[in-house]
Amino acid sequence: MLTSKKVALAAVSVLLMLLASGCGEPQEPAANQVNQLVLSGQGIDQSLKALTGHEQEDMKLYKTILDKGKNKNSDLEALLDQAAEHIHERRTLLKQAEEAMKQTNEQTAALRSSLKELSFEKEETLAQAEKVLDQYEARARAFENFVASYQQSLNADEQLYGLMRESVEPNLVKIKRAIRVRNSEYAQLAEFRKQFNLQTKAFNGANAKLVQMDQAS
Repeated sequence: MLTSKKVALAAVSVLLMLLASGCGEPQEPAANQVNQLVLSGQGIDQSLKALTGHEQEDMKLYKTILDKGKNKNSDLEALLDQAAEHIHERRTLLKQAEEAMKQTNEQTAALRSSLKELSFEKEETLAQAEKVLDQYEARARAFENFVASYQQSLNADEQLYGLMRESVEPNLVKIKRAIRVRNSEYAQLAEFRKQFNLQTKAFNGANAKLVQMDQAS
């Protein structure tokens, strides 16, 4: 009985040694470490979801402003004030998403180093974890383009609404040009959004495969 206890203790000691890193801290499996990155990035998705809700409202508001703007006697001041407030709210949500992405980006380098220290993972699992991080960084680059385009779109909104406030007799030529610019910016934004969504899908797919490999091991 005593011998069995010694064998059990020895087995536990070996296991702890295998799971211990150079600094003596227990090592987390690759899938668990990557999952922490995913959890940290949830703020991005939450902000973008809220942003989408604002966009739907603002598109209705934009159409209302244009329709009423055709009538010279229409008072647009209240609608333009509302539009300005919405633009501010969207900039705030965009900034929150940008900050969340920045924080997770800072984790990827440390995560890559941590994965290299793992002594118990299969090579194919580690390779898949690296692929997940590659996909995440590609997603982050697509997000940077999306944010830059989004800011340009909001700038175009402000330019247009500013012209509508300008005077009792707004410059219709400038306003029509501003409408074209605004619509063009939003068309480009739709393309950057599409690219970001594709990169998000690729990242989610790679991560799902990593989780599957971890569960099968």
